[in-house]
Amino acid sequence: MNSNNARDALLSLLDPVLATIAALAPAGCHTPAERAALASALDESFPVDGAVVTAIGEAIERGIAEGWLCDRGEVDARFSRLGKASAASHGLSIDVVRLRGPGARHMHPKGEVTLGFAVEGAPTFEGRPPGWVFMPPGSSHVPEVVGGRMNLIYFLPEGAVSWAAT
Repeated sequence: MNSNNARDALLSLLDPVLATIAALAPAGCHTPAERAALASALDESFPVDGAVVTAIGEAIERGIAEGWLCDRGEVDARFSRLGKASAASHGLSIDVVRLRGPGARHMHPKGEVTLGFAVEGAPTFEGRPPGWVFMPPGSSHVPEVVGGRMNLIYFLPEGAVSWAAT
């Protein structure tokens, strides 16, 4: 499969995930109860060991192996943009990162939804095993994978991110 077809296939797999995330309105999840409800809804709709998430993880791994995904950055922090926030992406930008160790500090003005996949070792992201992680609006962090390497796919409402976060 050529890279454009593979990219389109991955975006097709992501469409129901994007629609669900957009409907959950992460930019409005400020309270602990709202954040817990968002995480629970994603876990129920798209379990980490379910068919949809498994297919997404396999497609990401194929894209990396083929060289069209995560084709920029350093050895331990490779990344690429899969899609800008648009009507087709339900208002979410889509970035994929293969990470071991720390990444670049940033802030999420409207929140960040991440889906993580183990690549090697027994990795955690933000202290959590592979699966869904939600960073609330206004949060800031240095993303870090400990205990191995992960593929991470980030969904940002309206593509909102600030790389000048302190």
